[in-house]
Amino acid sequence: MTTQKVAIVGGGPIGRATAAFLAHHAHQAGIWSPTGRSTASLARVPGDTGRVWLSYEGALSGREAVTRIGDAKTLADYPIVVIAVPGHAYPSVLPAVVQSLRGDQLVIVSGALSLAPLWIRDRMAERNQAPVVAAWGTTLATARVSHSADVKINTVRARFDVAAVPASAGESVLATCRNLFGDRFSLADNLLGVALSNVNPIAHAAETLPNLTRIDRAEDWPLFYYLTPAAARICSALDRERLAIARAFGLTVRSIEEHYELSYHVPRGEIAQIAEAIHAKYQGPLGPKTLEHRYVLEDVPYGLVFYETLARCAGVDAENISASIALLSSACGRDFRRDNSLLADLALEGARPAEILERCRTG
Repeated sequence: MTTQKVAIVGGGPIGRATAAFLAHHAHQAGIWSPTGRSTASLARVPGDTGRVWLSYEGALSGREAVTRIGDAKTLADYPIVVIAVPGHAYPSVLPAVVQSLRGDQLVIVSGALSLAPLWIRDRMAERNQAPVVAAWGTTLATARVSHSADVKINTVRARFDVAAVPASAGESVLATCRNLFGDRFSLADNLLGVALSNVNPIAHAAETLPNLTRIDRAEDWPLFYYLTPAAARICSALDRERLAIARAFGLTVRSIEEHYELSYHVPRGEIAQIAEAIHAKYQGPLGPKTLEHRYVLEDVPYGLVFYETLARCAGVDAENISASIALLSSACGRDFRRDNSLLADLALEGARPAEILERCRTG
């Protein structure tokens, strides 16, 4: 393993978990919180004004020193930058990141949504810069805020997809990701395949819709305990449409059942059975207590709306995805189809599948 210097954009649970994993494995990790709030509570390392302690528990346990990055411009000092913010933070965070990047850096978008890596390449091209941008189909870990540590790492995923833009840099990106995070990556030859492999928008819609009243009442409700057979059938219907969209583009992606098996290390089966097994093993996590949550604010506009756009381009019927967007928009009193700031810039509407695939391949 070669020690690397890596900046993490985002100080929330996923950003902290990613930084903790890197530091745990002897890499030099830095965290930039765009607002500064997410890293303000981290304890300073005595005698070192630039570094803070990051404690973590769960799938990994320990405490390591990481650098607290105070200014986006400092991102230029890191050869590798991992963007680990939710999709609804893209409009406020990505422009500042793009202005700070150099063309010779590797940029990794964790749990990339709505072809964000392609958007980054487009914006960098305006500055005559062409960095390699990699996309992960999901996040390295599942994580949450903890009272006994700075982050609780619930699970570290065993296997997920990575793609590079341009695709010709794929083998180099794969080698770097494995050096940093271990042999848990499968190389996809097209960014679109990775974008469509993200099952969070499907899973979170199926978990949120049947539990809207619990969310409104701010109840404690274990997420997988309430992924009951009825909710699981909604999940299956949504996932069939996601898989059909992928097939229409000539792509093969994992089913949500395969994803759960690899992410939570439980046997594959029917979705309701898998949910029972996950709940029995982990007793959590809890579902959201507010609709102002990334399961809605991120996964509807930057997940479901993106999938719906691809479905129109490919002529695929996605009635369950469209219905979920409509229902969650009604529940929140807003039109989530207006909230994805990337889609208009990418100008996907009306494009042919072959055109989209080529853009995703070459950047």
